[in-house]
Amino acid sequence: MKALVRAADAASRVCGVMAALLVVALIVLMLYDVAMRYVANAPTLWGYDVNTFLMGASFVLSIAYALSHDAHVRVDLLYSARTRHRLVWVDLAGFALVALPVLGWISWGLWDYFAESYASGERSGSSAWNPVLWPFRLVLFIGFLMLTVQVAAEVLRRIVRLREGGATSGPGGHA
Repeated sequence: MKALVRAADAASRVCGVMAALLVVALIVLMLYDVAMRYVANAPTLWGYDVNTFLMGASFVLSIAYALSHDAHVRVDLLYSARTRHRLVWVDLAGFALVALPVLGWISWGLWDYFAESYASGERSGSSAWNPVLWPFRLVLFIGFLMLTVQVAAEVLRRIVRLREGGATSGPGGHA
């Protein structure tokens, strides 16, 4: 089980690095777009779509990475110092009974969303550039699939923690 958790963490790390690189690309392209618009008075046709796609892609690719590093937002009511001993159980129940089925269903739907977009050659229709949408929809699917895999890894991580008697560890089951 630990090997599966490590593999999921590694895959999430790769997605996190890709997301970080996309943010750098987003910054560079936004600066270029603004310079072209206001300095050269020659706005780009592709700026709006590319910036929107890069921001969305960086977000969905970073979600699994954030979860693997326990960097997501928590509800303080459940995660206070008084409830430390129950954290592993709360996480296990939430991940296994709510998050995993919902994310599996969303991932399945996003695959269909991508496949239909690819088959039809659907285009954005939001700018003069009018790019095809399937590459962005594929990234959406990959991001949510990685989140689903990471949630499954977090379930396994909690099970290992409980078996080892570590129910009193910090959030995320990380010691």
